[in-house]
Formats: sequence, structure tokens, C-alpha cells
Amino acid sequence: MALNLTQRQLADQVRGVVEAATGRESSFDAGYVSRIERGLITWPHEHYRQALCLVLGVGTAAELGLVAKQIHHDHPDEVSDSNRRDVLAVALAAMLPPARPVSRLRRADVAAIAERTSVLEHWDRTSGGRAVRDFALRELQTAINLTAASTTPAVRTALLGAITRLANLTAWSSFDAGLYDEARPLFQLGLTAGREYGDPGLLCHLATNAARQEIHLRRPDQALLLAGQVDGRLPAAARAMLAAVTAQAHALAGDERQSARHLLAAERTYERVTDLAAGPVWTQTITAAKVGSDTGFALYLLSATTGRHNPQVVADLRRAAEADTTRARVRAMATARLAAVLYRQGDRTEADHHAAQAAALAATVGSARLASALTDMHRAAGPLTAR
Repeated sequence: MALNLTQRQLADQVRGVVEAATGRESSFDAGYVSRIERGLITWPHEHYRQALCLVLGVGTAAELGLVAKQIHHDHPDEVSDSNRRDVLAVALAAMLPPARPVSRLRRADVAAIAERTSVLEHWDRTSGGRAVRDFALRELQTAINLTAASTTPAVRTALLGAITRLANLTAWSSFDAGLYDEARPLFQLGLTAGREYGDPGLLCHLATNAARQEIHLRRPDQALLLAGQVDGRLPAAARAMLAAVTAQAHALAGDERQSARHLLAAERTYERVTDLAAGPVWTQTITAAKVGSDTGFALYLLSATTGRHNPQVVADLRRAAEADTTRARVRAMATARLAAVLYRQGDRTEADHHAAQAAALAATVGSARLASALTDMHRAAGPLTAR
């Protein structure tokens, strides 16, 4: 009533948020809203709770009067939270744009942008770019609009860093969603802002992500140009990531010597990483599993390009596939590539095991890159398994 929405209008907005987040059609309708209002449903499905918080502009389900009662397994509308991933309902509500323009930008405003960006980055890693891209774009547009506000030089510099990070996320999630033409100018925006901001590490993060898209599109020369833009003092984890991505580009070009040189650099550099948590926020995602997935993918590309098998590819991809990590996309892509390699080597029993795991992980992630890896896996399995 406060928002002047009918039950149908509220249902339409909630359904749109749920479908954007999950990539699947939703059955949420006006009848469902009515049953919540009448107390017949007191604890809706997790995605519905999150979307209701977002649309109605509150931070928690409790503010809507929603209460988790004892679960009855025969009731389809009451869902246990214990077996579901946290998709961060509070942060979704916080992503609503400001109610009025900000005339004076404060450090706290920039800190709030950083917090929401962290939420979206986590969501991207667990659910894929398709779920996150539109939210990230709206947040980026809001941050850019804040450049018109008056503030101090220090806060303006912090805002530029926030814009750089958001441009990276928006470009990356666009790429992950398969929106390559939209991702490229967003990467360029981030690179421009990153150069002005002056953080070599953040610029490295952007350049390597942009290079990953060019590798995905089989343009190794463009990927090497992007990777070559990185200079300055970098954390060890960032240098390892840069070396691994450079190795991928050389592998795609069929340059075994250069690919091997950069792979060795990636492994030796990462050995010097002692405490990821002590570095910048974005470096904390460069885990051993992530680096293993990157080096394994370089070897995977090299084998496909040269037709020669490298035994290390299985070890690297297995390390990433079996890592104890909540990042479903990293595990799913490594597992799908591992299955593809094993199929090509003729080890169908282990390959079938990993293929089933990859398919199960992929069910929770909306990613065009992952879909491509699964397609390659099925192609490697042959017509029998693909069917």
C-alpha cells in the first residue's frame, strides 16, 4: 500500500527479480502474494524473500513480518535454509539507487559502494554473471553519477577506485553472460579509470580479465596486448595470475616455449604467496584452486592447439576440481575441462564421474563460459554420452 502497488504489480516485480537472479521462470504470482498477506505462507522460498526485500526496500525478511516456522516436509511453501546458499538478501536491498541526488559526496558513501560491490562480486563467483550483470551495471551508473557531487580530493580518488572496480565487475559479468560486445567497452572504461586511479594491482585485475575474454574468443594477439599493459609493483598473487593468463594466450597461439615459461613463472610466483587475506580485496579470490584452474586451462589449450598431451594438465585441473571452495564456477569449469581431457585420453570411468559433478555444479551457475566448457566436455565424450 505504501508503494501504491497492487498484488499483481508486486508479483510482477518480484518475479522479474527472481528470474533475473536465477535464469529460470518463476511461478510467483498475485495469488502467492495473497497467501503471504493472509498468513498462509510465513516463510517463502529464499529467492522470493530476497526479491521481496529488494522490491519493498527493506533489509531483512523479518521487517516484512516473515517468520520461519517449524518445517513440515510435506508443505511445498516452507523451505529449510540449512541446505541453501546465501544469496545475500540484505545486500540486494542495499542496491536500490539513492532516493534523491547526492550533492555532497562523503567517504561513507564510497565505502557503501565498496560494500555493495563486494556483495555482487561474491554473488558473481557463486551464481555466475547472468545473475549479477544488470545489478552491477545499475551500481556502476549510480557511482558514475556521483562524480558530479562536490567532495574532497581524497574522497574523489576513492570514488575513482570504486568506479574502476565496478567497471571490472560489470565487464566481467557481461563477458561471463556471453555479452561480449557489451563487455569490451566496459573493460575499456575500467582500464581508463584504473590508469587515472593509479593502482597497478587493480589495473592488472582488469587487464587480465579483459584478456580472458579475448582468449575465450580465440584472439591470442589481443589478449597478449592487454596483458602487456600491466606494469608497476604487483602483489605476488597478481603476478602469478598475470603469468597464468599470459601462458593461456601463448598456448592458444601454439607457442609451447613461451607458454611453458609463463606457466613456470606462475607456479614459482604463487609459491611466495603466504597470506591472501592481508592483500587487497580482489587478490583474495586468487586462491590455489583458481591458479590451478588457470594453469590447467593453459595446458588444456596447448594440448588442443598442438595435439600433444601434457600429463600435468590432469594434475592441475584435478587440484582445482577437488578444492574445498564455495566458488562453484571455478570448480565447475575445472571439472568440466578435466572430464574433457579424460574422455580424450580414453579414461571414461573417471571422466563420467567428473562429468556428472560438472553438470551438478553448473545447475547453480548462470555462465556462458561454463556452458561453453560443458559443450566441449560433451563433444569430447562422443555422441553416446552427449545424447
